[in-house]
Amino acid sequence: MRTLFTGTHCLNPDYIHTPLIELVALDDRHEIHDAIRSLISSDTLLFTSRYAVRFWHEAMQEIHHSWGEQRIVSIGAVTTQTLLELGANHIEQAVKDDSYGVIEHFKGAPPQGRIVCPRSERALDILPNGLRQLGITFCPVITYRNRLPLHPLKVNLAEIDRIIFTSPSTIDHFIQLYGSLPPDKTYITRGAITEQYLNQRRYEKI
Repeated sequence: MRTLFTGTHCLNPDYIHTPLIELVALDDRHEIHDAIRSLISSDTLLFTSRYAVRFWHEAMQEIHHSWGEQRIVSIGAVTTQTLLELGANHIEQAVKDDSYGVIEHFKGAPPQGRIVCPRSERALDILPNGLRQLGITFCPVITYRNRLPLHPLKVNLAEIDRIIFTSPSTIDHFIQLYGSLPPDKTYITRGAITEQYLNQRRYEKI
């Protein structure tokens, strides 16, 4: 069985790896810098991926800023580990590593003030909608761009049995590159959000 892996990092040498997502820094980071400077102690920083952490940290370094005393909530062990490696503390990791898990986390431990969330410009609305329904002030900060690589490798799908998607963006980019989601393939997703998005895209008219 031949498996196509579409995420950024593939650890299985038996998979065919064709990354369908590229994360790049914004050309103008003044809004990120302003968001960093505006943080106060009652704010909560919410990081949904290691990439959000890295791009936010890069912006902090550009203005010679360091981590403050803000509460930090992360999604997933990799995100938490990246925060620790870059010197952050006061970190809480949501038990369930997706947007729904974060919403549940804040239901049990509401923030004192705003939630400031560095994210991609293509992030889904599940998280902000869910938190705002709880009466929480959610402040997204566009920190990086999410795009299809400029020269993506296109394979012969007739030779592929399974396709692994790591995020909703990899699904969008796959459809952009190949035109559709072939019905004769087995699809594997990482996380409930990606699974939900795959089901949505599979049954819509393209």
